[in-house]
Amino acid sequence: MSESEEPPNPIPDLKKAADENPDNLEAWLALGHAFLAELNFEEALPPFQKAVQLDPENARVHFGLAKAFDGLKRYDEMIDAFQEASYLAPDWAESHYNLGLAYMLVGQYEDAIEPLKKAVSAEPEFAEAHKVLGVIFAILGNPEMAQKYSGEAARLNPLYKK
Repeated sequence: MSESEEPPNPIPDLKKAADENPDNLEAWLALGHAFLAELNFEEALPPFQKAVQLDPENARVHFGLAKAFDGLKRYDEMIDAFQEASYLAPDWAESHYNLGLAYMLVGQYEDAIEPLKKAVSAEPEFAEAHKVLGVIFAILGNPEMAQKYSGEAARLNPLYKK
């Protein structure tokens, strides 16, 4: 492939695979993620909705659905989907982290604290979650807790040093 050529678009093949295998969860997830990668949130939504129908107890499908809702600025539905993903996978730090970010996005800083604490509990070395907790506590006027989490973020990732 020359430098001017773009890589082939996988979406047509992924659509075909999903259509030919309508009960294949992985095919629908792959299609949804391909649309997310292109920032085509409107097209990403139906594959994730189909995936939720196929396996409503799968945290990954709710996480993908939440990402599509985020891109569509459908924030209440995004929060609901991240909540479901976090509930279904209580040890998945990334899910809790994204739920915390979702709450921050809509200005619900108090609500963001618990999922972010769950993220650092599930993955103590998750520097970004520590950093966000530090920011939230600073916003909420709690400098001691802000320093605690910001300091831990800086210890874990030198990029977070002041």
